[in-house]
Amino acid sequence: MPRYHSALFSVPLRDAGLVEFAADDLGTLSVIRDVIVECSHSDKFPAEERSDQELTLRYEDQKRLLHLLSKLQHKLQPKHAQGAQCRISYHDDDVGEGDVKQANTAIDNNERGWIPLSELFGEVGGRSVSDYILHRMFTTYLQPIVQPSGDIVGYEFLLRPLPEQVPFRPKELFATARKIGQHSFLDRAARHSAIRMSASHLQSGMKRFINFLPSSLHHPTTCLRDTFDMMRMTDTDPTDYVFEVMESEPLDDPRLIDVFDTYRSEGVRLALDDVGTGFATLDVVDRLQPDYVKIDRRWISQCENNPVKQRYIDDLIARVSQFNGVLLAEGVERHEEWDYLRKAGVSLFQGYLFGHAKPVPTPIAASAL
Repeated sequence: MPRYHSALFSVPLRDAGLVEFAADDLGTLSVIRDVIVECSHSDKFPAEERSDQELTLRYEDQKRLLHLLSKLQHKLQPKHAQGAQCRISYHDDDVGEGDVKQANTAIDNNERGWIPLSELFGEVGGRSVSDYILHRMFTTYLQPIVQPSGDIVGYEFLLRPLPEQVPFRPKELFATARKIGQHSFLDRAARHSAIRMSASHLQSGMKRFINFLPSSLHHPTTCLRDTFDMMRMTDTDPTDYVFEVMESEPLDDPRLIDVFDTYRSEGVRLALDDVGTGFATLDVVDRLQPDYVKIDRRWISQCENNPVKQRYIDDLIARVSQFNGVLLAEGVERHEEWDYLRKAGVSLFQGYLFGHAKPVPTPIAASAL
């Protein structure tokens, strides 16, 4: 029995499935049929001879689905996309237990998975999200991470707009992708871009901190296989990588432990990002026990003069030491903050004091040391 894609927020589209369409407007049907023919590379039926039963496309990789959605978003007016219906079904073998519950909810609420086609469309900066992913319309910047001595031990890799295109906010791009179910594809593309960039610019032994969205990994082993393949293809060592769990999503999914286990089985280390804000609470630190704990800048700014922040930092240092984790302070902008944090026992540092994110690795300015 197939399961249908849920339109619920944060449910990712899958790499393989069957897309079906329905519409009352004949012009909309004609556009959909033409795009299906184009994406399927099939001339078996001329567009005008296709029936409603041919308003389907089976895809075996994300690129075909993204091409389909991109072309439809470009060719259909918003009102016609709103009037058209769409559903995507997956085989049971590709659906985890938690997804079955969400899919059943979607079936009950959306008449067996049918949703407006427009709910799979998203735009940021005048470009469709599908186009950003398909054509890799972004680049990767690097921000240094330093030891108490000021020596660089690694870089965080951050998605940024290409210099020649219209600027966009990375958070907005990810939020829009999540809303339309394309965040798994965007997250993967960003990871692969960071891996390729690290292979081009960093020597072996230099740590590479890369963000990932927990909700994008519906099956950890399957979803991460191509990420490990990319490491092997670029001849980079998995032990040099630290993958950061972003705090912008709930972190109570029991499958997150499986994600950690899958990464660690390959030698990759894990970090919890922006601890002390969003969903990254102290309880989550205790439960997940990441290899690196990144304390949010709200606790770092002016910390040398704030007893409340100092107590929080001390508490976090004590918690992290219980499972031999490493504490990293984010958003360090002033020497006074850095001096206090070093004396308090923080191990690693990141922030504008040491350098902004740049398209290539840059040395630490002498004035920062």
